Amino acid sequence: MEPSPHLADITIKVPGPFAGVSDLGFSARYPRQPFLEPMRDVPLWIEGPAGPMRRLATRLQMLASQVQAPHGWTDPVMLTDEVAVMAFQDRSAAGPTTVAAPVGALDYVLNLVRPVVFPFLHDCAEVAHLRLTERIDLVVHQADRAVADLTLRWDQVVHANGEDLLSA
Repeated sequence: MEPSPHLADITIKVPGPFAGVSDLGFSARYPRQPFLEPMRDVPLWIEGPAGPMRRLATRLQMLASQVQAPHGWTDPVMLTDEVAVMAFQDRSAAGPTTVAAPVGALDYVLNLVRPVVFPFLHDCAEVAHLRLTERIDLVVHQADRAVADLTLRWDQVVHANGEDLLSA
């Protein structure tokens, strides 16, 4: 019996995605896990200056309290006045996805292949009403090496940008 393939441990860093606060950013870390098993929670590590982080923490509560399938968010936890953590949760299926049980299969695949930074930024703009910067940079790391470096416009991530600034 061959061992099942595993998804590699990767980290995606997004520096300064919110308008008005260039020194507040986040990282998402995908733990290594077997393919076609329920997706593990993906932690987000958010860092920035104390004032904007306090405002962000109240907005992140809006994400955690919203009931939406096929994904959700844990309550944010402030580790210090400049660091918060929360996690993306795949809610697409209760068990392994198979051809015989396609319910949730498309949502599972979407949650698996779409980096969590996209639903996070989307929900920050549309649910928490936060304004994203014009350009959003992403760097994907596997182990200690960068494997991808992307720059996107906010409108490639979300249809309508939020109106609130964390710097206000």
